[in-house]
Amino acid sequence: MHRTETTPIRPGGARLRTMAAVAIAVLALTYALRYLLIEPAAIAHACDPAPWAGLCAARTLVILGFVNQELGWAALVAGVSATLLRSPRLALLALAAGCAGLVLYSYEPAAVGALLGVLVLARSAAQADSASIDAA
Repeated sequence: MHRTETTPIRPGGARLRTMAAVAIAVLALTYALRYLLIEPAAIAHACDPAPWAGLCAARTLVILGFVNQELGWAALVAGVSATLLRSPRLALLALAAGCAGLVLYSYEPAAVGALLGVLVLARSAAQADSASIDAA
């Protein structure tokens, strides 16, 4: 079926656009965080003497967050929870945390969490599409 001017936008399409927008926003933010705050050698050398002073404290917190892959594990827990509970909100959280974990060095558990989140969101979008088709 081709979209025409009178064909309404389906609810599932809005969910998929939201999912893509969240993923892009989180990826952009975490890439900026990684390449502007974490990786520059000048900032690392400036923060070495006092890692908990001023803006260095934010950098130190971010670094501590991915030392034990906490972000990736959070994405995995959210993804498994979203799968078991079929919750789109938890799935969106899993996708966001998974995208951040992929960029911030927690890629193994984050990838699985993000994938589970995407699968739950895709399923809920498909169910919304079939419900809107049945109602028409």
